[in-house]
Amino acid sequence: MAIVGVMLVGACTPGEGPDSIPLPTSADTTTTSTTSTTTTTTTTTTTTLVPPRLTATIKRTTDGVPHISGPNLESVAYGQGWVSGEDHGCTLIDQIIKVYGLRSDVLGPGSDGENVESDFAWRAIDIVGTATADYDAASDKVVEQFEAFTEGWNDQLADAGSDGLVGWCNGAEWVRPIQPVEVYVYARSLALLASSARFADFIPTAQPPQPEEPLSFAPRSPVDDSPAPDFTALEPLDVGSNGWAVGSDRTETGTGGLLVANPHFPWEGELRFAETHLTIGDEIDIYGAQLLGVPGIGIGFTEGVAWTHTVSAGKRLTAYLLTLDPESPTSYLVDGESRPMTSIDHTISILRADGTVDEETRTLWSSEYGPIVDFPGLGWTDSLVLSFRDANINNNEFIDQYLDMISVQSMDDLQAVHAKHQGVPLFNTVATGADGRVWYADTAATPNLSDEAEQLFVDKLFTDPITQIAYDNGVVLLDGSDSRFTWEVVPGARDDGLVPYADMPMVERTDYVFNANDSFWVPSDEFTLDGSFSILHGEQNSPLSMRTRQNAAVLAADNRTGLAGDDGNFSGIELRDAVFDNTGHAAELLLDAAVAACSLTPVFKVGELLAADETVALPAELVDLTPACSILARWDGRYDLDRAGPLLWREVLNRFSNDERTRTGTLFSDEFDPLRPTLSPAVPAEDSTPLLAALARAVQTLTKAGFHLDSTLGAAQFTERSGTRIPIHGGTGVDGVTNVVQWSGSGSSTEPAPTRGDSVAPDSALRGEGFPVNYGSSFVMTVDYTGDQVQAWAILTYGQTGDRESPWFEEQTTRFSEKNWREVAFTAEQIAADPNLTEHILEVR
Repeated sequence: MAIVGVMLVGACTPGEGPDSIPLPTSADTTTTSTTSTTTTTTTTTTTTLVPPRLTATIKRTTDGVPHISGPNLESVAYGQGWVSGEDHGCTLIDQIIKVYGLRSDVLGPGSDGENVESDFAWRAIDIVGTATADYDAASDKVVEQFEAFTEGWNDQLADAGSDGLVGWCNGAEWVRPIQPVEVYVYARSLALLASSARFADFIPTAQPPQPEEPLSFAPRSPVDDSPAPDFTALEPLDVGSNGWAVGSDRTETGTGGLLVANPHFPWEGELRFAETHLTIGDEIDIYGAQLLGVPGIGIGFTEGVAWTHTVSAGKRLTAYLLTLDPESPTSYLVDGESRPMTSIDHTISILRADGTVDEETRTLWSSEYGPIVDFPGLGWTDSLVLSFRDANINNNEFIDQYLDMISVQSMDDLQAVHAKHQGVPLFNTVATGADGRVWYADTAATPNLSDEAEQLFVDKLFTDPITQIAYDNGVVLLDGSDSRFTWEVVPGARDDGLVPYADMPMVERTDYVFNANDSFWVPSDEFTLDGSFSILHGEQNSPLSMRTRQNAAVLAADNRTGLAGDDGNFSGIELRDAVFDNTGHAAELLLDAAVAACSLTPVFKVGELLAADETVALPAELVDLTPACSILARWDGRYDLDRAGPLLWREVLNRFSNDERTRTGTLFSDEFDPLRPTLSPAVPAEDSTPLLAALARAVQTLTKAGFHLDSTLGAAQFTERSGTRIPIHGGTGVDGVTNVVQWSGSGSSTEPAPTRGDSVAPDSALRGEGFPVNYGSSFVMTVDYTGDQVQAWAILTYGQTGDRESPWFEEQTTRFSEKNWREVAFTAEQIAADPNLTEHILEVR
């Protein structure tokens, strides 16, 4: 056994870098490393009479999972900061530079000036100003946590040196020590993911119209005086999840509870998770995962309670269409009264290719609601412009809540923390406890409209096309000239203008609850959560996604999928294995009808299909459906690696819109029934022509891409890890598979990452290389309280490190591909018995 004690020495000379951020020398830090595979003993000691101020022990087990322990919060936060820098050092500093609007200064303008636009956007959002003021007033406990985390990150940087970092920024001049407030600001920016961040692209170009020169001639065409915002320009929020909680009424033993956490998040960039185990003395013992670069645990379990999150279907902002004062385009009318906008001049530095730095200044504007935006289709005219108000911009409670959640020991504790802080920014919570209770709650920050305002908005949904289009794209559009649409202030809310905890949808039971990103209304196959909840929390009496319906089928009391075993009640292993069952709900409902149709019509004629550039993507021809029909007839509807059929069927489904896949019409003949929301619509339409046409296009598309019609899913669906192509099971939301894997363009990291080719044909997800995956099931965990002690299994699908040369970068992706769950090492005995155990002790004096 090797025991090595060394002093960490600063990697840089103090005084380099920004004047306001002194580089650490770490001359008072002692580290001890222990591994179980070395037999040579070397010892270096440092004699000091000063006891350590911080002591953190980092034990890593299989797959590099860190178990961080210490006598107090600061020690453990220090260790977590060290690990953050060690595993993903580049991500945090990259995101700090982003939210502070400094990318142009250190990276240059970027492709097509993207860094310039990003810098101006984040400066206008000003989470830096808001969060900095909150940090100055934060509790001692919060400050201690962020100071210690930052100190650990900086000391690891000093130990490794800027040229010894893991990741793409290794050796970059812009890598530097960070400040606690910067980490806090970045953590706060994560709460804006479903609000300000979605509008960021449209903020930096918002400029008031300039007076026009008088024309000496008549214009050729009349000026359009009725512009309308094009809300289809908004990028979809590519984060989702499944969360399952099974109570004692549905467990095999009749005791305890079970939980499945299955967040669907990117596999590249800043929105990845880090798996972590934190132990503070005898008081706190929590296991789970947290987004990269921030302290604590976001999804996890203790000895008494486990929880996960899914992205809420509710709204985190409201947009306001402002009617401008005819006398001034920088003033707007509310109830006929003119109100001036405010403006701030923002100046950014831009690093040029030749090493010179110049500056650009823009004046950006805000209304009483928030930033003015240059929205496509509307812009900023003499009469109209768009603004928005963000429910999470002032959410400092977000930080306090997750700090308190690391110490919860029971369902009551978890609920009390939610009620106290109301800090959940954009998630549902799905939880279970050792006592067998389960809980579903949508406590995400939600704007509070008065009953009158909400009715006015609902009326507009049926009468105003612009309001309808906005809503279809996830935006509540309100009339900014009418004060009735100002958020209503009521007692009990976290901040003025938000829905209070007492009015949020939630339910506690002992059978089961779940969520798969549809609204709160259907948390179970057994009942609906009806009530006078705001439409901004989500719709009631509305059709569900195929994925939600498959989640319901898996957990339903009638056990119609058979996944709960012969007794209809789940063991931990049965629930765990159900996560990767990979049955597609759309196939369950429509596959037989498609096979029957193509059996009767083995040849189908399709017309020419043009690409966006007017070239022929797929030709007009008679398509022989016989081989495809035979393949689909043999397929069992599961998206496993060895199955032939998923490639064809996905191409069929992609030819239909979401409404066609979920409502009566093209694919289904029966009406959606609010009394049977998980079971309707379900009757295939009598006219099979659309299915046949889609199958013909699927045949053409696979053939054009060079795939045999009977190619297995494993031959086409893959992810790339360090140049290795790893086959990936699972499906998409369109397929109706609970285990989601697909491609996403979301994320704001500057890290180079794998790309994909062009689609083979319009409405196709298939590329020449197949179906590449960079998003979906991420930190997947099953927790079992039905035995004598808590048991858990987990997979972090993309691995624990950002080092693309490390075995850890791809080992868990292979584990996921093989459905090879890792048993979580939670107890001291389990950790000590791990065959890959290493130990690293950090002491700071």
